[in-house]
Amino acid sequence: MKVTRRDLFVWGAGAAAGLVFTPVPWKLLDDVSIWSQNWPWIPQPTRGPIEFKHTFCSLCPQRCGLKVKLAGGWPVGVAGVRANPMTRGALCPLAFGAHQLNWHPQRLRTVRHKGSTASWGEARATFAKACSEGPVAVIDGQPGRATSSILASFAERRKGSYLVALSPETRALLPYESWSGVPASSLGYDLGNAGTIVSFGAPLLDGWGIPGRFTRLWAERAAGMNDPQLRLIQIEDSFSHTAARAWRWIHVRAGSDSALAAGLAQVLIEEHLVPAGGPVPSLVLSDAAAQTGLSENSIRELARTMLDQAPVLAIASDENPGVAALNVVLGAIGSRGGIVCRSKHAEKYVPFDDAIRKARTVLIDSSVPWDFQPQIDAEIFRFAAWDIGSSKSDWLLPAPGFLEDLTDVPTPPTSAVEIFAVAQRLVTPAIDVESAAQFLGSIDSSLPSPEKIIHQRCADLFHQRAGIVYEREPTPVAKFESVQKLEAELWKGAMWVGDPSSLGGLRCELKEWPTAAVAKPSQNWATEWNAPVLPPLATKLFRESSLREAPDRRIA
Repeated sequence: MKVTRRDLFVWGAGAAAGLVFTPVPWKLLDDVSIWSQNWPWIPQPTRGPIEFKHTFCSLCPQRCGLKVKLAGGWPVGVAGVRANPMTRGALCPLAFGAHQLNWHPQRLRTVRHKGSTASWGEARATFAKACSEGPVAVIDGQPGRATSSILASFAERRKGSYLVALSPETRALLPYESWSGVPASSLGYDLGNAGTIVSFGAPLLDGWGIPGRFTRLWAERAAGMNDPQLRLIQIEDSFSHTAARAWRWIHVRAGSDSALAAGLAQVLIEEHLVPAGGPVPSLVLSDAAAQTGLSENSIRELARTMLDQAPVLAIASDENPGVAALNVVLGAIGSRGGIVCRSKHAEKYVPFDDAIRKARTVLIDSSVPWDFQPQIDAEIFRFAAWDIGSSKSDWLLPAPGFLEDLTDVPTPPTSAVEIFAVAQRLVTPAIDVESAAQFLGSIDSSLPSPEKIIHQRCADLFHQRAGIVYEREPTPVAKFESVQKLEAELWKGAMWVGDPSSLGGLRCELKEWPTAAVAKPSQNWATEWNAPVLPPLATKLFRESSLREAPDRRIA
């Protein structure tokens, strides 16, 4: 059974509301309490002083701010941080119980080689031998971290390839990279200044992007208003949770997003509703209507409605050149409320398929979603905290779990501004684990440590003298007397936020309308989550209670 991240996000909110406003199945909760307390593998927190520490979640690339309650040095509760300028206290349901994950029955506790127990020494020797026999491909799921620098450096020194398994949010920005030359990893959405957002299936109100970022914006500028300051038009084939809460839902046939985008652009250009100069779609309006299931008049009316409240921004759920081209026609590239360039220092990623086919061995970081399974003959070394099963990897290597590893927090996908923070290690692993960076460092001792890279990044921020550090009160970087004081604040859970991006310098050269996009299967837990890695209590409630509505979506 597949559980989507949007389902988790909505289920958590719905369950909380149900506990307050509807009869609660108290007998179920009592049974769960008794049942869960008898699990032999659940640790009993030691008695000790209670303390609270601020850090950041490492379960997905969004890196939400956490307030962790510790008893005797062990985490016993997790909450959001209201002072966090990105999430503003919001968390997905998984994060609230994530401190239980390290003791989940499917925690990967030993090195595994083709299903049998092995040792770290055997894994190191085999990996080093494989690297000497041919090219190595190193795959990262959360680029921009200090660990990412180590992975990339190792691949470069071994004349291999550093590859990234991109999130759907980042893949949606790839067309702008090919048209502008600016890396997709340096682009973001200026949601705060948009007047109308046209979403082509993106789950904006179900945890898309940074959890809480858009939902907070929606609550402030749209929720409950007859004429909202922010309009969300959801274009989708099913009545999703986002569609149900949007200002307007447009029901189209599955797979017809590109056709509708072309039809809307056709109307905008034909009726001179936008400045001339954009590419003209080859698809005529009648064909767009036939493919989408909408009438020609409905498409015309939608095109006019979009422009009633500007700026207008179109967002795709995944890579879709047609939706991206619609933004070019709308003038949403490099402008207020549109697609902006937040950094000029990001790197482009190597094309995936060609590089991985040549590899003798592949190392997959624990940040890569579990359902990413490269279909190649190379020997695969996979780092993971949990063994969800059905892995085709030759080696499974136990990685640090929740709060067990030091990492920095780079800018998440979809953000219009740069951020930086440090997530310190709060928990000592109870088993023998290694991160991919530690593993590679044991093979190549000349590689820098994550601590050294983080220290250098803090120094770079201090010398730039730009941006604001958010802890309890926002403090400009220019007011810090030394790099040591700035770094100390970041290590305590503060977040650095860069100055708003300069909207100039991003131009897309699009001479002809792109061909229709082919739908791609998701390869990121921004859209999928496997049920076994839910916290135990949440799993029990999810499977046996009626607090969550049926997963089948309604079709209007």
